[in-house]
Amino acid sequence: MDRDAIKGALPSNEEFRAAAEYRKKEIVEGFIGAILDALVQEGREPDRWEAEHIASAIGFDLVGWYHAAITKSDLSMTPSDERAKPETWIRADDTATIFALREGLDYAAGKPARNF
Repeated sequence: MDRDAIKGALPSNEEFRAAAEYRKKEIVEGFIGAILDALVQEGREPDRWEAEHIASAIGFDLVGWYHAAITKSDLSMTPSDERAKPETWIRADDTATIFALREGLDYAAGKPARNF
């Protein structure tokens, strides 16, 4: 996964902070979608680390916590050799699939941005 290329598509922190809530939501959903697309291009399902962080990011998107969603999405791309106890994050039968995560993202994308 080309982490730098995916992160490079994000606006600067200043631009993100200045964006309207609906735009922040679009940015977050595009970022998560790009990560899922990268997994598809690699021809694999997410491991437990990736799936749990992406699922959390989708949840944060749903409640309008867009900075947290970006952070969790970014954490999902942490290389396995940089994670604590990487052997514990292997894919298991109950790990979310790309299909399930994409369904969750599509659901979140269908909800309006919160007006704070």
